[in-house]
Amino acid sequence: MQVIWPVHELEREHAQYPGIMNIAALLRAHGFASKVVPATLESVEQAVAGGDDVVLAFSTMTGSSRRCLELNRAVTRRHPSVFSVFGGAHPTFFPQMIEEDGVDAVCIGEGEYPMLELVAARSEGRPITSIANLWVKDGDRIHRNPVRPLIEDLDELPLPDRELFRGAVTSPHVHAIVMTGRGCPYNCTYCYNHVYHKLYEGKGRVVRRRSVDHVMRELRVLKDNGCRLIRFMDDVFIIDREWIMEFAPRYRDEIGLPFTCLVRANMVTAETVQALKQAGCHRMMMGIEAGSEPLRNTILKRRMSDEQIVAAGRIIREAGVRLVTANILGIPGGTLEDDWKTLELNLKVRPDYASASLLQAFPGTEIHEIAAAMGFLQEDNLHQLSHGGFGFASALKHTDLREHRRIENFHKLFPVLVWFPWLQPLARVLIRLPPNRLFDLVYMASFNIGSYLVSSPMRVGGPMMFRKFVRRLIPRRLRTSAAPHEA
Repeated sequence: MQVIWPVHELEREHAQYPGIMNIAALLRAHGFASKVVPATLESVEQAVAGGDDVVLAFSTMTGSSRRCLELNRAVTRRHPSVFSVFGGAHPTFFPQMIEEDGVDAVCIGEGEYPMLELVAARSEGRPITSIANLWVKDGDRIHRNPVRPLIEDLDELPLPDRELFRGAVTSPHVHAIVMTGRGCPYNCTYCYNHVYHKLYEGKGRVVRRRSVDHVMRELRVLKDNGCRLIRFMDDVFIIDREWIMEFAPRYRDEIGLPFTCLVRANMVTAETVQALKQAGCHRMMMGIEAGSEPLRNTILKRRMSDEQIVAAGRIIREAGVRLVTANILGIPGGTLEDDWKTLELNLKVRPDYASASLLQAFPGTEIHEIAAAMGFLQEDNLHQLSHGGFGFASALKHTDLREHRRIENFHKLFPVLVWFPWLQPLARVLIRLPPNRLFDLVYMASFNIGSYLVSSPMRVGGPMMFRKFVRRLIPRRLRTSAAPHEA
């Protein structure tokens, strides 16, 4: 019995999946093997060839769901004995994907114990149709099982199986993505949190965190394996002050690597920011999202004021921590001038880098309903989301095509205008031009500078950016032959 995990763009530095690592670690603890492979037909076929019992497992986001389904259909047509299961965000909120050809099961919500039960049952020849969290196809019948309670104590899970990914790439990742907890208490309209809260209503606390001891065990392994930067990807890293005050001195004394984290303006305090700075925090990312308070608090439901955002930015800057802001343009009900207000608020906050995305109204979110009510959805919104690249192109339609075009052009110039605000008069002229390659090049240049040279220490971000360009320019087979894998 083996579980095969196809991963798109596996060589990319940010292609790390804590969910897969957690499930694989639990499976390994019970004697079941996992393997990560590139999400190509050739790689998956090589992995499943000759296997007596193979589970093909996809961790699926909405934007990649079509690619995963297409790959799965191609594999299962040639290897009908392969059992395929889809987990992750997309099947959690759209379990009806079980009806797609070639899909044998979908996992809703937390996947560790459902996957363990599935693999154990198949290896022992037992029925799999009544496993909680799984919808299972059995001929023409679909067994729709309810979700089980949330894992109350995350410390009961083994440490993530990072060797799974280290063995699948040509060279180890320079940085590591780490999750210290699960869940978010907020309900921003562009996020699925409100759906997740409803799904698990009465099933336990949605917001949970591993103990500092448990996190430190994982971090020590990463440090010993040569990791040079930690990226904490919890939705709001500073949500628990007591946890932060216990974590910070221990991280400083026991780990000492630079790290980054995500914060929320209304929770930023000088005490927590200073503690994290002393621990080694290099960068904090904070959502501004919209400069218009009505858009931010009514349409997006961020529930924070301009004053809170500006104050949080000041606290972070004064502590000597680099600040990256997240912004959303092209919001339903907004205008180009509203997006210009977002730029103006960023200029008051003075971030080191201002990232910007065009709003993506994912099905199932509240913003999707708002956009639909306003007439902004295209006929095949999901198709647009799957092929447009997250936040790079708008999947919404606008009645004023000229305004829409200018917003998309403005988006490409946004980070540069935060760095060089004196270019605003020129930008107001340039955004009137038709979309062109120059705008894309400016955006990608600022994205790479912000993502690698600002968001990471130079000694870490520089090599990451270099490796990215090497991957783009040199085919994988040539890189593999020129630089043998380091186990």
